[in-house]
Amino acid sequence: MKKLLFPFLCFFLVNAWSQQYQDMIESGDYTLSQIQKEAENYFKTHDTGKGSGYKQYKRWEYNATLSVDENGYLRPDSYYFDELKKYNSYRNKRKKAATNDNWVEMGPTYYRQTSGWNPGIGRVQSLAVDTNNPEHIIIGSGTGGIWQTFNEGKDWVSLTDNFNNLRAYSLAMDQKNPETYYWGSSNGRIYKSTDAGSTWFVVGNTHDNAFINQIKIHPKNSNIIFVSAAGRNREGLSRFGIYKSIDAGKTWKQVIKASSTYDIEFKPGNPKVVYASGNNVFRSTNGGESFKMIGEETFTTWTKMLAVTPANPDKIYVVERENSAFGAFYVSEDSGNSFTLKEEHKDKNYFNYSSQAEKNDTGQAPRDMDIAASPTDENEVHIAGILSWMSTDGGTSFKITSQWQPGSAKRQNIGYCHADIDIMEYIGNKLYVGTDGGIAIADDPQTINAEYYREIGEGIGIRDFYRLGVSQTKNVVITAGSQDNGTSAFTKNKGWTDWLGADGMESFVDKNDPNILYGTSQFGSLYKSLNQGRRLTGIKTPDDKKGEWITPFEQDPIEPNTIYTGYDQVYKSIDGGATWTAISQVLLERGLNHLKIAPSDNSVMYTAFGKNLYVETNGDKIWELANSFSSNINAIAIHPKNPNKIAVATSNGEKIYISEDTGDTWKSLKKNLPNFTPYSLIWQDNSEDGLYVGMSYGIYYTDNTLDEWESFGNKLPNVQISEMEINYKDNRIYAATYGRGMWSSPIYSNKNVLSIEESFKKSGISIYPNPSSNVINVSAELKGDSEVRLFNNQGQIVYFNKKISLSSPLQINTSQLATGIYYLRINSELGEFTEKVLLQ
Repeated sequence: MKKLLFPFLCFFLVNAWSQQYQDMIESGDYTLSQIQKEAENYFKTHDTGKGSGYKQYKRWEYNATLSVDENGYLRPDSYYFDELKKYNSYRNKRKKAATNDNWVEMGPTYYRQTSGWNPGIGRVQSLAVDTNNPEHIIIGSGTGGIWQTFNEGKDWVSLTDNFNNLRAYSLAMDQKNPETYYWGSSNGRIYKSTDAGSTWFVVGNTHDNAFINQIKIHPKNSNIIFVSAAGRNREGLSRFGIYKSIDAGKTWKQVIKASSTYDIEFKPGNPKVVYASGNNVFRSTNGGESFKMIGEETFTTWTKMLAVTPANPDKIYVVERENSAFGAFYVSEDSGNSFTLKEEHKDKNYFNYSSQAEKNDTGQAPRDMDIAASPTDENEVHIAGILSWMSTDGGTSFKITSQWQPGSAKRQNIGYCHADIDIMEYIGNKLYVGTDGGIAIADDPQTINAEYYREIGEGIGIRDFYRLGVSQTKNVVITAGSQDNGTSAFTKNKGWTDWLGADGMESFVDKNDPNILYGTSQFGSLYKSLNQGRRLTGIKTPDDKKGEWITPFEQDPIEPNTIYTGYDQVYKSIDGGATWTAISQVLLERGLNHLKIAPSDNSVMYTAFGKNLYVETNGDKIWELANSFSSNINAIAIHPKNPNKIAVATSNGEKIYISEDTGDTWKSLKKNLPNFTPYSLIWQDNSEDGLYVGMSYGIYYTDNTLDEWESFGNKLPNVQISEMEINYKDNRIYAATYGRGMWSSPIYSNKNVLSIEESFKKSGISIYPNPSSNVINVSAELKGDSEVRLFNNQGQIVYFNKKISLSSPLQINTSQLATGIYYLRINSELGEFTEKVLLQ
């Protein structure tokens, strides 16, 4: 019924912390350091265990640290959208150097549970179903964009890979015209498509700091739309509330101003009555022109979600949280004139991990909190938090329908559903859930058994990878850690298997034996497998230390069975993790962020936390401060042949810095890099000192033969690049993305690469007529699939089509576009080609 989200970088946040933390982030008035101080003080006196909200806070903190601005504030998404348009405009107006990049998706687009204890494909936060054709479904991921199926999940297609925004927090489908979609995102933006997601345009912007929780289209008049928005501007004015449009999204007005709003529901059979919920419940009897608060004499002021049912139009179900746990359940039998508290649940907590709903104060509400009612049986109602529950007696009692571990679910003869249910919708006779691990359907929601949920997400590639490790073998072995979905391993023969649960972090393949994998989960828990993940063992952490959200974990490039990790000190093990020895002084109270060992000389090491970079060169266990940068260090890369040469990526300033004397002196390597956030760096072992940087959008390459950075992202989605590694046995570079899984491409080479002119001639590209007025035709003699984009002169995409053959002419309708200069870009296996087009 709902989807609760927070602005980018805080959509993981839960209200388990004091309301002040949420207010500080939503306001935009506080620096990261101010928020950190407040949160640290709070957690000194509060639980930090499972369900406490501490993990979600640390996840938010990690992402925020990477991308604050020069003054320490969180940048809004609109900053990056504008920068992408600028960079596209820049690229379109210059000739791109000929490069051999050709990225292919590697997944995972499915899960195969082995040793992983909570398998999934990635987070699904919104969904919409065509009620006349239930096989037509769209889903939204907070980092992986919008996906579409027309056969109930047998095949999925990504709709937004090259859009400037992959943050899909809410979705709606016009049931009178199911090719019309609405998509709610961050920065108050509401996007619309009238061609089943082929193209999108902005139809609303409630406020730059707001995010769209839910979109609800009037059941009889598609021009009337309501959205719930949350966020505050820097003046502290509340932008929480309900907004209404009467012209299909062209204009919006705020009809509820409230401290929080999430759910919107029309009264079945009478859409003049509209309900809304947040910390309070509201009702309109005039079609949403005005609302009044209802039930205030019964409710507390905690967040509420609500459900209605056509089986009894006067009935309203309300579930309420208390802190992050379940609080109460209410029912109205008279359209909200009065509400009854169900006292039977006062000693229950349906939002924690317990199959018995044991009473405690853990949970992840309101992020994981929802409710849905059967449209045909007024007494059937479902609620969800970390697990899911069902009542068949109108909310008097609830039975568990799913557990978050497959083995536990099987033993209890209930469904398996990935932990943390983000959205729940009852449509027709089926119950749909979107979770931190994908999308599932209960085909017979009233019958509880081990097959209760059916996963339909196979084919969706939305894994949020943090780190990866790559073997140096011809048949590559990959291990990579991801948010919510543990650590997975890939081989050519077996595909993807899951070998760790929780949040997967740093991971690597043993350099001497690709059967040996090392991995970590949040806060530095260490693991090892001797058989590519089929069985695993825990590695005792040094001195029982606790690390940062992502704890550094590295292998020695020269000595076998030698590994390193970083907590408040740097530790070394020469027996594969059985024992540890500190090899540095205590560098700080908290854990380290980065640790790298020089590939050519393992006595040279670099580590970092925050803005400070430390170096060790002589083995005396005393690390020296090499430099303190003006902004946070996001990545470190040591040259493959020169241990004294290091590249550092920072969140601001010149972005990329190079030192050739172990950090004594530095020079900028920013050149023409776009003003995105750099997240990852890697040198290429070639004679030109090749260097790659992965950023908010895309990968860029430069070397000592190039004056500028060149885009190295042919066919790569517009997604954050978390880490890159190169396998020199297959000469490919691998990129772990935060939202679109794993990708690979041939490494950069200037040998046998066609120039732009040669590529154009070989491909037989033809663009006509040019100038044009109503239509542009594009054809080419290209093998495989191509991508075609049309940009306006400001760098904004106005047309995009992918995985198409240009052997038959592609016709682009331009009759609705303004006259002026446009740029048509074609991406194929031969590279990238851009041509100026005049519309008149």
